[in-house]
Amino acid sequence: MSASITSLHADKLAKQANISHVRRNLSLEESIDSIKNKIKTRGDLPYASMTHQLKLVDELAQFEIGKFLLQTGGLNGYWTHYAINHPQRGRLTGINSENKSFTSLESFLLDKAPTALATQQRFEIFKQEIQKRLHDEMNLASIPCGLMAELLDLDFSQLTNFSILGVDIDSESLTQSQQLAKSRELAALCTFIEKDAWDLNRNEEFDLITSNGLSIYEPDEQKIIALYRQFFSALKPKGWLITSFLSPPPTLEQQTEWDLKMVNSEDALLQKILFVDILEGKWQVFRSEQTVRSQIEQAGFEVIEILYDKAHIFPTVIAKKN
Repeated sequence: MSASITSLHADKLAKQANISHVRRNLSLEESIDSIKNKIKTRGDLPYASMTHQLKLVDELAQFEIGKFLLQTGGLNGYWTHYAINHPQRGRLTGINSENKSFTSLESFLLDKAPTALATQQRFEIFKQEIQKRLHDEMNLASIPCGLMAELLDLDFSQLTNFSILGVDIDSESLTQSQQLAKSRELAALCTFIEKDAWDLNRNEEFDLITSNGLSIYEPDEQKIIALYRQFFSALKPKGWLITSFLSPPPTLEQQTEWDLKMVNSEDALLQKILFVDILEGKWQVFRSEQTVRSQIEQAGFEVIEILYDKAHIFPTVIAKKN
């Protein structure tokens, strides 16, 4: 990632409310104190002592992505981009965003946490599925775009007359995605707008829409259907929607869709302690494949295919407007 994007993250705070991460108007120290007080009031959990939980909070405060999580409970566009690109960067170099070696907990978050691994695999699936559908004179959109790497990382060398639209409610992510587009020499072909995805109001403009990161934060089932209907209206006939969802973990349903043979149970438990019990992470909305199929079909789409990461945690949906 370019130094300009890194400095932007360090110098700017998200100005708009969004559903993925919300700064709690507390300093890092105040956020840590608030979380620790919650843990002390709650005491031991059946699977994690109070002492262990407090130690994890201290460990999170030792690196930048952990600090961000402590203050927001979620990831913004910058840190999502950082996590999904980790296999090609930090995992190879052993160097984190501060040019330091990874701490053991930081390495866990990026290299072992089941949902993190699934997210990295989902990102690669998105790129593969979009790449094979590219054609000349194509209008692409990413909603919400974050840093929009699922489009900006693609090979457009054989295409002519195409355009890319990035839509996000987070002004910080839009600024960073513009800089990433410039670094990829694609800025002239990209347009970015600050807008709520549920207020898209576009009619038959796009050949393909990619959307990741809304359904996992929004629990209202009817609102999710309304979102898919916005995408349906915005797509041209025969247009493609590539989206995703989080499947229910075994702690929530007996009939989990996870492939438990591909999940380390100790890693899954530590992930739960961190993101559910300590951070109360915002990406905790899980849906079954059956529910997602129904919602997308109610919006008018035909579900063509559902592609799974290795552990069946973060499936990709390929849908078409027929």
